[in-house]
Amino acid sequence: MRILDEGGPASDDVVLQHVAVPDDRPRDRAFTRLNMISSADGGSTVAGVSGGLGNRGDHAVFGALRAVADAVVVGMSTVVAEQYGPTPETGPDLYVVSGTPDITGDRRLFESGRATIVLPHGADAPPGDVPVLRAGHGPYVDLAALMGALAGRVVLCEGGPSLAGAMVSEGLIDEFFLTLAPRVVAGGSGRVVHGNNADPAPWELHHGFVDDEGFLFLRYCRRAAGTA
Repeated sequence: MRILDEGGPASDDVVLQHVAVPDDRPRDRAFTRLNMISSADGGSTVAGVSGGLGNRGDHAVFGALRAVADAVVVGMSTVVAEQYGPTPETGPDLYVVSGTPDITGDRRLFESGRATIVLPHGADAPPGDVPVLRAGHGPYVDLAALMGALAGRVVLCEGGPSLAGAMVSEGLIDEFFLTLAPRVVAGGSGRVVHGNNADPAPWELHHGFVDDEGFLFLRYCRRAAGTA
């Protein structure tokens, strides 16, 4: 796969090509994409948030991925750390994965009615009229059941690293969009994906480009079982 050298800011055409949804995606389950950003030395955050790593090109890819998604899935810790706001009424539905009904970390989001909290069946109900989706009967959300409930939809997972790692290890991610920032952050910042081991088979590099600030944008596709 040739990496496109833009030599300038990321153009709209290149960004749209980068995030284009394939026509041959499955319809009997969710088609799930993971979008994360990492520093050159593998860090996932600056001062505790991923937003400190990005630039205008990363924001453009983020916005374009959301524009073609039907639903966004994200962990509660990321929602609180990044202080998510509600998606517009014309935008994708937002599903926040949590083990508990505590919404105090981002009341503005949940009180907007534009976010659904995803809980296991055994968890208490959240306060007020917060929309709820139940998935799984154990202490944690059953992510495969959640993706089953979103069958036929284009789903964008925005992390954090624990949720991303769980979805990767369960084979629930079809495409991985990675922004590699030309920053070396050291410190205690964790990896963009962590948790249980995943299938180490190579993924296919489907598209990539670099912008004028040296940010590298990569799109990997999980190879179908049985392909070399």
